[in-house]
Amino acid sequence: MERIKDLSKQWQQMGMACQRLSANLKNYLKTIEKQANPFVLEGIIKEAQKEYHKIKKINETLELSQNFFQQAKGEINRQIEAYRTRLGSILATQLPDIKIEGQLPKLKVGLLTLEFIFGKNEVKVWYGPQYEMLTKVNLTKVDLATVVKDIYARLEKNGQKGEALGALLWEAYKKSLLQTGKSMGMPVSFRTLFPYLVWLQQKKDFWLHPRRVTFKEYSRVQLSFDLFRTPQRHYQGHEFRLMVASREQTKNKADFLWVPSNWQGEGYCFTAIYFKNKI
Repeated sequence: MERIKDLSKQWQQMGMACQRLSANLKNYLKTIEKQANPFVLEGIIKEAQKEYHKIKKINETLELSQNFFQQAKGEINRQIEAYRTRLGSILATQLPDIKIEGQLPKLKVGLLTLEFIFGKNEVKVWYGPQYEMLTKVNLTKVDLATVVKDIYARLEKNGQKGEALGALLWEAYKKSLLQTGKSMGMPVSFRTLFPYLVWLQQKKDFWLHPRRVTFKEYSRVQLSFDLFRTPQRHYQGHEFRLMVASREQTKNKADFLWVPSNWQGEGYCFTAIYFKNKI
């Protein structure tokens, strides 16, 4: 620590000397323009030379700094390797309420998947088993545990659940039936249903003044999470059910929706939804 403090002090002094030398040279030019007493010019040059001799020591400071950087980099690399081996346990300590599984470069953190790209110090944060990428963060700029907590907090805060979700799905389902010419009880795809889910949540301000600031976002990830946290899937005497997607239907992301079945990140891909009379 003392070594770092000493280097920092040296560079600070060097910077101040450079500023003073620059100021002396500017003063010298102004004094010449005024055709001042040459003794004044001599005094300015002597002050400038004093600062110059201080700056001449920069080679020594540069060498000391280079040695410090090399040693620091070696120590940091050792710490990074140790950090990688302990990363899972570190996150488990920081996120005690979330189950963490897997091996680097991928870790399952509850409903999320963290994909580490150590060559770039990056982490891709996916929802589910890499179906929807939520964000990409730099390990040198963010705290990963905080990123995970923020994502879960936003999912919990936003969206719909319970009876509100049932009402939203019911209205979107009916509109989808009208669009496709299907009758009640027939399945409609999430590709057809999803736009209605978005538009039905827009408030009066948006329809009067359609702008980004008045638009209420609703993502596929939020819908998936809302379905996951709504175990009672019925509304006004009707029950909604989801149709499992075939392998062929999971080739295009718009054709299916992954919905978790538990907090360990297990789940299923669904392609359509339908309402039936509740027995």
